[in-house]
Amino acid sequence: MKKLIYITLGLAIMAIMPACKKSFDDLNVNENKPTHVPPSLLLNGIMNAMYEAPSGDYEKYSQYFLQNYDYYGNNRYDFGAGSNFYPTLKNVTKMEEEAIAGGATAENPYAALANFFKAYFYTKMSLQIGDIPMKEAVLGTINLTPVYDPQKEVFRQAFEWLETANTQLAALISADDLTLAGDIYFDNNLARWQKVVNAYRLRLLIHLSKKADDADLKVKQQFADITANPSRYPLMESSSDNLQYNYIYPTNNYPQNPGSFGFDALRENTSATYVGLLTKLKDPRVFVTSEPAAALVSAGISPTSFNAFVGADPGEDIGAMYIKANSGQYSLINRKRYYDSYTGEPGIQVGYPEMCFNIAEAINRGWISKAKLGEAESYYKAGLMASFAFYDIPQKASMPVNFLKPGASLGTYNTYTVEVDLENYYNQPLVKYNGNNSAGLNQVLQQKYLALFRHSGLESYYQYRRTGIPGFTTGPGTGNSGRIPLRFQYPGSELSSNTDNYNAALKSQFGGNDDINGKMWILQ
Repeated sequence: MKKLIYITLGLAIMAIMPACKKSFDDLNVNENKPTHVPPSLLLNGIMNAMYEAPSGDYEKYSQYFLQNYDYYGNNRYDFGAGSNFYPTLKNVTKMEEEAIAGGATAENPYAALANFFKAYFYTKMSLQIGDIPMKEAVLGTINLTPVYDPQKEVFRQAFEWLETANTQLAALISADDLTLAGDIYFDNNLARWQKVVNAYRLRLLIHLSKKADDADLKVKQQFADITANPSRYPLMESSSDNLQYNYIYPTNNYPQNPGSFGFDALRENTSATYVGLLTKLKDPRVFVTSEPAAALVSAGISPTSFNAFVGADPGEDIGAMYIKANSGQYSLINRKRYYDSYTGEPGIQVGYPEMCFNIAEAINRGWISKAKLGEAESYYKAGLMASFAFYDIPQKASMPVNFLKPGASLGTYNTYTVEVDLENYYNQPLVKYNGNNSAGLNQVLQQKYLALFRHSGLESYYQYRRTGIPGFTTGPGTGNSGRIPLRFQYPGSELSSNTDNYNAALKSQFGGNDDINGKMWILQ
């Protein structure tokens, strides 16, 4: 009898054990925490991560404007760690997975854009640093110590991703796929994304100008194939195709706005690299982006004279710069344009003017057949005129310009009139395209630099690093022993958590040192 009771009791315990285990597992599930998210929500975050704002160190590194008060910063090229987009890249992978989990086929808008995002974020990191983990990266616990991929391989893989993205987007557009949601840039318009994909590819190819003859990358052939086949590789047709970040009050304010006026408006002045080039070319954009130096105006120079605009040498000691700026000897950034509202101007990330200048440069370098694509001058001039249009500068008219009154509070402006004739501007010997020669190339690169003011992150710095145009200046204020550094350092986490691969990458590239003056493969 006892034996029967023991057997029955044992069976009862065994019967309830699975139920107990299930209920224990259930207790570990937080029903208030989602295990799945819509791919559109992930897309929104990824797109915000793409955005590079104006009014930060990148603009100082590009010598557009300078800090004159050391409490808020300085103009030194003390490059630290480069950008870390690996958390964003994990979300790119998750976005692809969630799209499939939600019922999408393998080729869907999220997968197509994921290929673009991978190319975008990996090359952005590589341009800053050099070799980076790529193939073994963002695998989670599968591999916590990824090896570094050579910079050449990063670009080769990026071109594959961009080719796939272009092909997939073309198929989705043809099928009239409308499943994309959460797009803050183009309101889910895949045709406009396809143009960005190809314009970005041209940007990367231009970055490889020192590797134009590489047999594996086929830089010249890629550039020629893309520009010669618009039906397969549609490109931006105007500035309406710009990938640009629009500010919306009060959710995302323009960095310089009425709320920051009291902190920053007198602490930042323009750079001679930027303003000096504008005045040398008698370029009317100086009236829109900068203010005349107050002391020169007080001395009798007209605020509509190019002679009234003076930028500081980036290499000047910051203490001396502060004294001169506060005594009105230097031009400030135009506070009417940049501080008067919370929405400011759009921040262009990949734009039509840049694309035009990139094509002009490629023609100048002989990468593209003139018979197929026309002369470099037409693209050079198109990029130039698109930049003027961004600032609402007319082709030929009297243009009103506004400057804050000296010593006045925000909202108190003087309005002046400037006569503009862009055809006369273009026909100046220093501006009119000189031809497919070194002088013509210099003109293309100068105008691209001017068009990129406040846009596209480090692109102007990268151009200087690659070509030396326009000439950047150095001195006590820029530090680094009078050198413009060539790269950023690796994130500190690599030294502590991926030590062996980190050291191997430094040894193979920079003699074992994480040196900001080390020359990465793309520059050799």
